[in-house]
Amino acid sequence: MAKQTFTTGQVLTAAQMTSLQQTAMGGGSATAKTTSYVLVAADAGTTVAMNAAGATTITVNTGLFAAGDTVTIQNLGAGTCTVTAGTATVSTAGSLALVQYESGILYFTATGAAIFNDYVQAGSSAKVLQVVSVTKSDPFTSTSTSYVDVTGLSVSITPTLNTSKILVLYNVSGSQQVAINIAHSRLMRNSTAINIGDAASLRDASTSDPFSTDSLIVGTTIAGTFLDSPATTSATTYKFQVRTVGNTVYINRTQDDTDSAIRARTVSTITLMEIGA
Repeated sequence: MAKQTFTTGQVLTAAQMTSLQQTAMGGGSATAKTTSYVLVAADAGTTVAMNAAGATTITVNTGLFAAGDTVTIQNLGAGTCTVTAGTATVSTAGSLALVQYESGILYFTATGAAIFNDYVQAGSSAKVLQVVSVTKSDPFTSTSTSYVDVTGLSVSITPTLNTSKILVLYNVSGSQQVAINIAHSRLMRNSTAINIGDAASLRDASTSDPFSTDSLIVGTTIAGTFLDSPATTSATTYKFQVRTVGNTVYINRTQDDTDSAIRARTVSTITLMEIGA
């Protein structure tokens, strides 16, 4: 039963007394949800229990609740349930994403503002919220002396929380055409270069060591990890760029692709893991 307004002299029914007791003890009556849900005024003083196999949201709008109102939220399903600020403001020192069997309580400090207190499970730690990956199997070549995108070697992720970390794992295969000429590479977040080296004293600000510099045919695999903090819940693209100091840089193939004894084709990958606090 939702929060009610009583009048002087009103006689309460047994059901109303039970509801008052439940609310006083925290939680109130429970309503079951199986799809994403937008809170309504009648949810004040109750528990919203989500039970869905896939990801869902519970949206909080302004103008529905008064200061002091509470709504308890439980996630019973396997899919992550995320408390989402609609027109209201929702603040938290923890996480707005509830995995299975986690719960929390919305406490409204004003009609359009609430604090979400998530109940942290004992022994809980950082968790992987989602994983996305891209594999590039076709070759790519470039003669550009400025950084250019490696076509097909980019992947996008939409973080669940703006406090999440994104663990980037990359493995890029390539080679350089002529001895002593080199190629540099760098990892990008949208249009921003990340994890770059010191560019002082004419050193190139690249993510990784150059591709092969002392052989005409031997390729090099550049692999690494980077823990990024994009601080956003918007779609974010991570991609790889290369540039050559001279001649041609090759991705997913050796320089000499005609000699059957030495030619080789490889694959390159980027994998992103959202790590929740």
